[in-house]
Amino acid sequence: MQRFSESAQRSLRALPELAVHCSILQASTGQFRQFLIDQPAIILVRHGWKRVLTEQAEVTARPGEAIFLPQGLECTVINGTGETGAYHSDAYALASGLVALYADPSLKPTGEPTLLEPDQGLLGALDRAGQTIAQGAKTDTSVHRHVLGELVIRLQAVGIGLLPDSRESLALRIRELVRTDLAADWPAGKVAHAVGMSEPTLRRKLALLGTNLTDIIADVRMSAALGLLQATELPINRIALDVGYESASKFAARFRARFGLSPRDIRVPGDERSGADFERPRAAAE
Repeated sequence: MQRFSESAQRSLRALPELAVHCSILQASTGQFRQFLIDQPAIILVRHGWKRVLTEQAEVTARPGEAIFLPQGLECTVINGTGETGAYHSDAYALASGLVALYADPSLKPTGEPTLLEPDQGLLGALDRAGQTIAQGAKTDTSVHRHVLGELVIRLQAVGIGLLPDSRESLALRIRELVRTDLAADWPAGKVAHAVGMSEPTLRRKLALLGTNLTDIIADVRMSAALGLLQATELPINRIALDVGYESASKFAARFRARFGLSPRDIRVPGDERSGADFERPRAAAE
C-alpha cells in the first residue's frame, strides 16, 4: 500500500476570472453534507479517496482517478484517508468566463458528478494548467486562457457539458458576488442592487428557493474557510478574519456548527474520528 508522502504540501493559487488550483490536504476522514459546487471543477485524487453522492448518483475516486463536479451541484462529499495516512488531491476550478469561451453550447449540461480515469492527455493538461496558474501574471493572459481552455475541450471530448442550465440560479449569482470580498458586509440593499432587483423581490425569490441571504453568505464563508484550511497554511485566526469573523473563537464555533468538527481537526494528523457525520445547519447566523 502506498503511504502518504510527507513532501505533499497545501497550496492555493488563482488566476482571477480564469481558474483556481488547490493542493488539498485533510488529516482525517470527513463527510460534508449539502455541499454546493460554485464553479465546475476537476478533483484529481493523489492519496486516500473521494466520494460524491447525490440523489441520483454515487461516485468514488481512488488515487489516480478524478471526479468532475458541475456548477450548481448540491451533494454530499466524503474525503477519506484510508490507509494512506491523509487525504490529498489536486482541485481545478474553472471560472464561468473561461468556460463560456470554450464550451460547446450544443452539448447537454452535465448535472451529476462524473468519474474520470485520466489518460496522459488529460494528466498533461492538468499539469500545464497548474503550472500556468502558478506563473500568475508573468505571461500574456491570452496564453493563460488557451492553456486552461484545453481542460474544457478535453472534458467535452468525453461527453461532459460544462455550460450551466440556461435558467441561471440567483443563489449562484449571489455566491459569486460574496466570494469577491468574503470579509465585507453584504446588506440586502447592496446585494439586491448588484443583481438588479429590489430588496423585496430578492427576498421573495430566495424564499421560493428555500433559502435566504443570511444563509447564503454564511455558507459561502464557511465553504471558503474549509478550502483555506485544506489548501493553505494560513493561521486559523487569519482565516477567520479573511472570511469575515473578527473573533477566532466565534469563527471556530460557526465552523463546528457547519461541519461538525473544529478548524484544527482539518490540520492536525492522527484525528481518529474517521467517517464522522459533518452536518450543515440550515439557519446559520452569519
